[in-house]
Parts: sequence; C-alpha cells; structure tokens
Amino acid sequence: MSNNKANLDKGHLFSKKNKVSVWASTHPYADIPDAYFEETFSKNNTRAVNTWSKNFKIRYFNPSSMETNGSFEGTIDIKQAIGECSFSSSFIQVLMSKAKKKQLEQVTWVVLLFEYEYSPKVSGIENDEFLSLVGAFDYDDDAESLYEIDAEETEVDHQAE
Repeated sequence: MSNNKANLDKGHLFSKKNKVSVWASTHPYADIPDAYFEETFSKNNTRAVNTWSKNFKIRYFNPSSMETNGSFEGTIDIKQAIGECSFSSSFIQVLMSKAKKKQLEQVTWVVLLFEYEYSPKVSGIENDEFLSLVGAFDYDDDAESLYEIDAEETEVDHQAE
C-alpha cells in the first residue's frame, strides 16, 4: 500500500493511443523562466519530467511525443498555432469548440502531448501559472496538418542573412 502511495505522489500516467492532450498559454513566452522547461531524463532518455509536468501531476512524458508552437511576441490564433502541428486536421474542430468555451482563442503558445489523455478529474489540476488544459482529443495519425508551416517565413529568414 505504501508503494502505491509513493507512485501517486510521483504523479499519474495518462498514456492512451490515438489521443492528444493540448495545453495553451496566454502568458508571454519570453517571460516564462527557462527552469519551467528544463527536462530531467530517465529510461534511456525516453522519459522526461520538468516543472510543467510536475505542476500537472504527470509522472513523466515522452519528449518525442510532444510538440509546441506559438509566437515569441504577441498572440496568435489558437487555430493557427494548433493547425501547424501534426495530425491537426483530425481534431481541430472539436479543439476549437473547447478553446472557445475556455476563452483560449488567442494564445501565445501551445503544448501537444500525443498518445496521452490527460484528465484533470484524476489529477485535480487544470492549469498552472503558465498553461491551461484545453482538453484531450481523438486524432488520426494518417491525417495531415491543417496548415503547412509558411515557406515564406523561412525564405525571409534566409534573405536576412
């Protein structure tokens, strides 16, 4: 019994195939301390923890299953931020409905964790000082991204050099 209690203190596991959990922020990205993102790895670098995962009572996450996107300055439409991420065409409509209800239509950045069905009912945590859970959604791993990343942005970066 005490071993089970120790595991709960470390956090929860929410692994679930074909689910993506999405968090969004309205906090300026540049104002978030680096320590929030710094990861500690285990299990041959396939498991990570950081301040974010600890805040949300996530025991660990697989960094290769995570995507982030957003804007370094100002806000971006959540549809654009999510739409540039993997498989987004398969879950964007349901996500937009949840984002609207939670008043998260304009964001600074987003975090997506694939193969994960985070539950605030289990963890008791829906947000921390930087991120709010939008929800967990079914996704199709054969689906395309809603938007391709704009090639013009890359060209502008190269022209500036």
